[in-house]
Amino acid sequence: MRLKSYFAVNVAAALEMARRELGPEAMLVHSRKAPPEARHLGEWEVVMALAPPQPAADGSLPMPAPSTSTPSSQADGAQFSSELAAMRAQMERMASAVTRSNALAATHYPNTPELAEIFASLIDSGVGAELAHDVLNHLRSAAPAAQSLSRALSAEIARRVACNAQLGGLGARPRMVALVGPCGCGKTTTLVKLAVRYGISARRPTQLISVDNYRVASVEQLRSYAAILGLGFQALDTTRTLAQALEEHSRKDLILIDTPGHGFNDLAEAADLARYLAGRPDIETHLVLSASMKSADLTRVVDRFEIFRPQRLLFTKLDETETFGPILNEAARTGKPVSFLTAGQRVPEDLEPATQERIVNLILARGARLAAAAAA
Repeated sequence: MRLKSYFAVNVAAALEMARRELGPEAMLVHSRKAPPEARHLGEWEVVMALAPPQPAADGSLPMPAPSTSTPSSQADGAQFSSELAAMRAQMERMASAVTRSNALAATHYPNTPELAEIFASLIDSGVGAELAHDVLNHLRSAAPAAQSLSRALSAEIARRVACNAQLGGLGARPRMVALVGPCGCGKTTTLVKLAVRYGISARRPTQLISVDNYRVASVEQLRSYAAILGLGFQALDTTRTLAQALEEHSRKDLILIDTPGHGFNDLAEAADLARYLAGRPDIETHLVLSASMKSADLTRVVDRFEIFRPQRLLFTKLDETETFGPILNEAARTGKPVSFLTAGQRVPEDLEPATQERIVNLILARGARLAAAAAA
């Protein structure tokens, strides 16, 4: 399948350009306002798709007839059909989301179309309705000029999320960090990313400790990483041995602690470790959460893991979702700062310190994509 972007003063002009070049078989994938770096090419961008050329049927050209088409051409056609169906389904889902959110926004903000559009965008991004209303009420009371409405919106969102990527506090030695969270949220991989960036790259003597006595594979994975990176590693069975190990490695600059993953219903097994970490304010505990979780499930996880008294929230798997409002929901609801964001398995490239600007951009980008889809 061939994809190509066309730029023009409006969508209709861009479509005309595309169809003149690609022919009537070309299909619209999406349209949007041109990004700032491409605005000089035209105000609007449309992306068109065209199937790969098919073999001629009349035999007049040196191409095989359909009856003798090669397996590879058949596979190309099947792949294009599959991709086309997936794009259509995605466009239908986006259109449905736009319709639902616009109807809800029109109900709450019938006389202020600008605020109704913002409300719809926030809801589509996964921001809770109550929080979205609060943001809009502050915008309405501030009454910013139309040209500064987007900046006021960004500021209102940023005001509700704190970020802090300082590991272990200033001047503390050793800096001790524990990662807790549900099964499959990416704690072990995130721990290694932190070790590389804030241990090895910063030339800090670093110790990795695992108290995950439930998953042998996780312990062995961390042991292998430690061996490859040349870091100290210790696997422990009990909370009592953890206290001893921290004392033993007190001369290290950075100690990173991996813990078992627990589901909604088995946190009782983590009671001893939770009490220990909750009673050690010198150990900075980060609650690791998958950004792809539904907002309601995310809230339940955060509340259940409060027994660990985590000081920070750390969100993983940003590459597995397009709705980032739940990050804002939990940061605003709990008042806990967000420490780091991860989006992939690369060590340590797919780890970034959380910032207000980054989270705001993630949330508002969803609304921009949906608005472009609606305009198509």
